[in-house]
Amino acid sequence: MPGKFSTPHSRLRLAGVIVLLVGLLAALCVHISAADSPDTKVGGYRIVNGHAYAVPFDSSSGEEQQLERLGGKAAVWTYRFDRWLASLWHGERLACTLAALSAITMLACFHVAGLMAVDPDA
Repeated sequence: MPGKFSTPHSRLRLAGVIVLLVGLLAALCVHISAADSPDTKVGGYRIVNGHAYAVPFDSSSGEEQQLERLGGKAAVWTYRFDRWLASLWHGERLACTLAALSAITMLACFHVAGLMAVDPDA
């Protein structure tokens, strides 16, 4: 008598569910333990309505203008994309990234399992 997970596509679906559960658990742990600390690199300050706000070094418009003069718009876009991509692996954004990657992996497992379940002779 065959077991519940005796076929390869059912084992792949089970693996997808396990990946999703472990990924969501890891994302929850990261979210709970993540401390969004302010950036220590301050590029300057902006004063708005009498309050001084620190401007991170990475978002300094002077830096981007100089980068644009040296490398053009493509260099600025590449720099912004690199900063965005690097921000996904720190703090609370890491929890969202882990949850999204585990959900995508689970969907990929389900898709491949669905393709494996189709009988080519029928």
